[in-house]
Amino acid sequence: VAGRWRESGPAVIVVTRGEHGAVGLTAGTRAEVEGAAVRVVDTVGAGDTFQAGLLVRLAELGRLSHDGLAGLGRSDLADALSFAGRAAAITCTRPGADPPRRDEV
Repeated sequence: VAGRWRESGPAVIVVTRGEHGAVGLTAGTRAEVEGAAVRVVDTVGAGDTFQAGLLVRLAELGRLSHDGLAGLGRSDLADALSFAGRAAAITCTRPGADPPRRDEV
């Protein structure tokens, strides 16, 4: 399904799988990262934190633009997915929607 979505036009498709990590697809590559094992206190905000972490890391890598996403390679995609997953995992260790600060990830 994610492949069909990617073929319909978006530069990047990301599927999150909670403790099982995440998968990202572009026109030219696929990256899969493992999830982090944490003691879950609350999952509220984990999805939002993942998305925010993904955007932050893509921006830090200089990939948060049309051209940047179009040229996204496997290494940078995996890096961004991993960062986002770590941020979401930290959120799950806290009560309520309490995402980590940048220096915590």
